[in-house]
Amino acid sequence: MSARPPRPGAPGRDTGRPGDVVELEVGPVAHGGTCVARDNGRVVFVRHALPGERVRARLTDTSHARYWRADAVEVLRASTDRVDPPCPHAGAGRCGGCDWQHASVAAQRRFKAEVVREQLHRLAGLDHPVEVEALDGAPEGLGWRTRMRYTLTERGEVALRGSRSHEVVPAADCRIAHPLVRAAVAGRRFEGVDAVEVAASVSSGTVVVTPVAADADADADAEAEVVESVRGRRFRLDPGVFWQVHPGAPDALVDAVLTGLTPRAGETALDLYAGAGLFAASLAEAVGPGGRVVAMESDPQAVASAARSLADLPQVSLRGVRVSPASLRGLAGAGADVVVLDPPRAGAGAAVMRALLALRPRAVAYVSCDPASLARDLAVAVTQGYSLVGLRAFDLFPMTAHVECVALLEER
Repeated sequence: MSARPPRPGAPGRDTGRPGDVVELEVGPVAHGGTCVARDNGRVVFVRHALPGERVRARLTDTSHARYWRADAVEVLRASTDRVDPPCPHAGAGRCGGCDWQHASVAAQRRFKAEVVREQLHRLAGLDHPVEVEALDGAPEGLGWRTRMRYTLTERGEVALRGSRSHEVVPAADCRIAHPLVRAAVAGRRFEGVDAVEVAASVSSGTVVVTPVAADADADADAEAEVVESVRGRRFRLDPGVFWQVHPGAPDALVDAVLTGLTPRAGETALDLYAGAGLFAASLAEAVGPGGRVVAMESDPQAVASAARSLADLPQVSLRGVRVSPASLRGLAGAGADVVVLDPPRAGAGAAVMRALLALRPRAVAYVSCDPASLARDLAVAVTQGYSLVGLRAFDLFPMTAHVECVALLEER
């Protein structure tokens, strides 16, 4: 489609208001599910657009001096990567759960690889090839999400939020939710609560639905458990404990970590931010009864879940502590041969990275869901004498901007 002439008075202005429509040439993909465009030199982060397109975009946030945010509302010149969104709730002003429903699945993975490369180069000065790997269990990028937190409509029906807003979008038929999750809430209404959490296990078929009140924690059945099976081991989880939401993620990540670290019999391994013990279990089997695994996790429910699941592994020492320079210094006597580092989205941080690498492990597998925080922590590792020797990226979150990386660090 040929481009239309700019709307008079739109481009080139110094001020803008939410709701104004501007015509933009769309540039490269940005971290966070947007693309970069410019209006008279000012950066505009545009959702629902693709690189190389020309669009009319409605401004949604002009409160920042250096950049604006906008939603593409009309495509004047489409990219060959553009597809019709498979979900009726995707698009400008609708559900904010997905970022890339309008792009082919292959293009989504290419965009994510570009973002990882750019963040590594810009924030850590590292140039490393990146290919985002697909996983089984998400045909056409749909039906993979096994954990969902829904808000509710005034009628008590499950819903999701709009992008960067409190707008409620009825979405019981969310297309990325796993069929077990969708079946658990289909046709149901929930009274007297503000949200509903659903946790489903594909490996066992268990599903737990947990209503959440406004000023209270999730009100789950005290006896409810979600049972997951990975590499022949059963993990018995409290419903609120973190677990990877893609059915293929645990096996893929464990394989990447073990292949990278190659833990040996008799070694000492650390599992930091250990969660329910996914990596600790595989590390324990690799180092054997003559080895040792120290797992650190601050969430009491996660520690309790790990204790149930790993009770037959005496070489695992579970510590219900926050990962910090102090807690890591306490390990100085025992040292560490290999480490799995799986921090939250904000990353481990410079102080933790320095304290960890002061133990001089021979290898560290850093599992990250955020390329920016990963890059910042890798930059610290470089200053401590470690090199990035391998990186794998996985498409654990199709249709969204999120990507999971496993970076392998070794001492120079």
